[in-house]
Amino acid sequence: MPPATFLALLEGLPFYAWWFISLLLIPLSGMLLVSVFRAKHRSYRWWVFQYLGVSSIGFSAALAGAILSLFVEQTTAGQTAIVLFFVFYAIAFRAAHRIHLVPLEISSAKITKPLRLVQISDVHVGSRKPAFLEKVIKLVEVQEPDMLLITGDLIDEDVPAQSLLPLASLKCPVFYCSGNHERYVDYPKALENIASQGVTVLSDSATVFNGLQVLGIEDREHIGQARDALNKLCASNSAVRESFRILLYHQPDLWADAVDQGIDLTLSGHTHKGQIWPFGWVVRTRYKHVAGHFRSALCHLFVSQGTGTWGPILRFGTRCEMTVIELRPE
Repeated sequence: MPPATFLALLEGLPFYAWWFISLLLIPLSGMLLVSVFRAKHRSYRWWVFQYLGVSSIGFSAALAGAILSLFVEQTTAGQTAIVLFFVFYAIAFRAAHRIHLVPLEISSAKITKPLRLVQISDVHVGSRKPAFLEKVIKLVEVQEPDMLLITGDLIDEDVPAQSLLPLASLKCPVFYCSGNHERYVDYPKALENIASQGVTVLSDSATVFNGLQVLGIEDREHIGQARDALNKLCASNSAVRESFRILLYHQPDLWADAVDQGIDLTLSGHTHKGQIWPFGWVVRTRYKHVAGHFRSALCHLFVSQGTGTWGPILRFGTRCEMTVIELRPE
């Protein structure tokens, strides 16, 4: 309850009781979040997301004020906390609209010529307007990639095909694997709309382009299902095992199995690195690899923090990313 904490600090009252009440109300916030997936009204979801986003930013400011009150007068700490809330919100709003280019260079004896790949993930058209996708695609074009790789959660609403039109303007081939949010809508229609933009949808399938083998596994609720799909796909494509292989899977928990299969590069997203602090700590209890570049022998994993945002258009302690991958001969 950040507002109650702010008020207690300004009035010089004990705020510890409010923090205790806040802990008791955490399950209520969880219930609100779950209700979003069941609600049919976009306006309801929008208001819940704004509440959760603003409350999360308020939590950071209230926590800063509470800590500051140990060193200065409570009223001063309360005033500072309110100022920090607006500062934090401005930072979070800007971070949700600025896309960072993240370079990743990989050398391999399997690569015969230099190639540039771009990865985008978790754009979330639905939570974000189609204009945001247009902005993303324009930035992709500036990179002049040999191919674009999309690692799921391109949409999170039943958006029409015309909302995805910017994808059709790309001159390079586009490869896509599904994310969990596509499963929450009309899944077949979502994949049809994406494919209608000239995108190659990899649903437990693989393709070869420019000497690379690109494999895509559909997002699964249970890791065992994804593992079985990957093993089956690799077994049926053993003839191109000597090629540099790239696996697209939305969640980063399939990497150990990708390493067992000798897959050179695994690209994932999904985690958003928590999107708004302190949720990153919660994400770390679920995933070992939350964000960034990881390596095991000759196998690589890159987990994107996401190109867009889900729910509130805010990021605090995280950033929107577009990965620019340079593949070079060893």
